[in-house]
Amino acid sequence: RAFEPTRRNAAFPAPDRPPRARPRRPSKGLRPATRRRRQIRSRHRLLRSEPKRAMPLLQIGVKWGKEALEVEVDTSGTGLDLKTQLFSLTGVPPDRIKLMGLKGGKAVADDTALETCGLEELAKKNKKLMMMGSTAAVIQAPATEITFVEDLPEDEQMAASMKNFSPGLTNLGNTCYMNSCLQCLYAIPELRAALEETCGAGSSGDNSAGNNAGGRALATATRDLFNEIKTSNAAVTPFRFLALLRQLFPQFAQVGQGGVYSQQDAEECWSQIVGSLAREAPAIHDLFAIHLDMKLRSEETSEERVETLTQLTLKCNITIDVNHLGEGFKVALNEERELRSEIAGRDVVFRGNSLVSRLPPVLTAHLVRMFYKQASNLDAEGSAGNKAKILRSVTFPERLDMYEFVCDALKETLDPARRDKIEAEEIEAMARLKADPRAQLNAEVKAGTKEEADKALEAMKTGESSDIDGGSTKRVKTDESAGGAAPSAGAG
Repeated sequence: RAFEPTRRNAAFPAPDRPPRARPRRPSKGLRPATRRRRQIRSRHRLLRSEPKRAMPLLQIGVKWGKEALEVEVDTSGTGLDLKTQLFSLTGVPPDRIKLMGLKGGKAVADDTALETCGLEELAKKNKKLMMMGSTAAVIQAPATEITFVEDLPEDEQMAASMKNFSPGLTNLGNTCYMNSCLQCLYAIPELRAALEETCGAGSSGDNSAGNNAGGRALATATRDLFNEIKTSNAAVTPFRFLALLRQLFPQFAQVGQGGVYSQQDAEECWSQIVGSLAREAPAIHDLFAIHLDMKLRSEETSEERVETLTQLTLKCNITIDVNHLGEGFKVALNEERELRSEIAGRDVVFRGNSLVSRLPPVLTAHLVRMFYKQASNLDAEGSAGNKAKILRSVTFPERLDMYEFVCDALKETLDPARRDKIEAEEIEAMARLKADPRAQLNAEVKAGTKEEADKALEAMKTGESSDIDGGSTKRVKTDESAGGAAPSAGAG
């Protein structure tokens, strides 16, 4: 209780004198409980009077990944103190540190008392604690809430899923052939720019002035369809384009059994669309046009014919010997025709080949898979032939080299770029050989005789390279007209 002064204490304060010592009562004759309390009080007084002893420091090894740490641990602290100490050494935040290795597989928690958790026994056995934790930045929660496509309304799910892609085209009944051609044409930026320049913003799709107006209407419909694809987030339905296509080319309006539109060939659709667009826009014609120089000769009359042809696709004829796209080009460029001979006065056979004299910015390769199969004896009487499809596999490279199919004049134009490319490849190959002397020796051995191999070995022992003379590298002669040359730097 707080001291409350009385009137007597205030009037007569106690004199300043030392307190009298309280007489000690003898312990004999006391009850056991009283004696026990006195002993406990005496022990507490002794403990309070003794100075506090500092807790000993333990040298503990900590294994963290490939690093081994030696830490002096104050056992009077807790697990959080030890983790804070390790944070100052490793940079791993205490909340991301996990310490293992105590007896029984226990981990050191934040509130674990280091004095009683078994660190002393661990230090005596020279064992280490295993530390796990990373200094990498903690992944933060997104600033804005993530909205999943599945949680959006149905009318917005399609638009969200097609945000980073061009929308597709709706199939209007076996119109996949047309959709594939349109999507392929849409992927050519130069074509879209030429349509915008040719058709203009105010062109109409009227088809009342004949075939020329029909081509202009198809070009305008193509431009409008591409603009709709560019701005739309959902699948586009090409009603107008399909109607004009079937009006201009009735073959695509054929109806089969049950009143369903028949399937058509994609190459035929491509040829009709590109041909119409090329007639309307000279820029589109230059985008696809291939010039061929054809030279034919008759063995019977020794007459020669030279012609220059222009076509929008390069055919790849497929035979039993064709396995690659280039082989099909060779077959297609070999010509055999019956032409009127002025000397013989009748038709004779002319043979020869064609060479490309102009490569377009966009080369269209046509794999000719459809052919007309004539009726055989096994067919029903009176049956006519029908179309058949060649199912042979034909491979093609990611980068097409047209050097072996072009004329000499075009080769002269392509040679500087090809020469620079070959030199760059030779320098790169020489650098790889110098980096690996054994590979250089193997290359020298493969290149010639035993004498050359001995020279290469002796040069390698003396630290000199047999292919270096006066600081200039020896260049391997390359046949510019070889079929295995590097891809051309020109178009195609």
